Amino acid sequence: MQIKALVETAPRVAHMLRTAAPEAWARRPRPEVWAPVEVLAHLADAELVFGLRFRLVLTSERPALPRFDQGALAVRARYLDWPPELALERFRTRRAETLELLSSCSAGELERIGVHPLRGEVSVADLVALALAHDTDHVGQIRERLEFQDSARRDEGET
Repeated sequence: MQIKALVETAPRVAHMLRTAAPEAWARRPRPEVWAPVEVLAHLADAELVFGLRFRLVLTSERPALPRFDQGALAVRARYLDWPPELALERFRTRRAETLELLSSCSAGELERIGVHPLRGEVSVADLVALALAHDTDHVGQIRERLEFQDSARRDEGET
């Protein structure tokens, strides 16, 4: 089940945090591309949005679900300044709250509908799938960017 898969994201990121060079977390591969810590901070804040959407759908009839400007929030919240440990702790806490809420959902509750501004009607189960896809995409970005930093550091050492 996809809800159980959501449990795996924080441990995967924690492993990367333990194994990657600390300075790699704040380096952007290019000026317009988020550094790994910014991606992790985004995951933490996006979890607030997913949590709100789940709560709205579970407690209201066909609620309109909010959008958010992730770029504007990244600048406003200064994601690049977040220590990676703080970003991970925020994500862990917020995800645990989401999982607690979802773990008690009945099959009928998973089919409750909200209206997303871009996707139209979405069920709680659809939102879980979106959250999992979001995790997968961003954890992959973190991994790729940390590996990019490691390979760039090795290349610099070889010159």
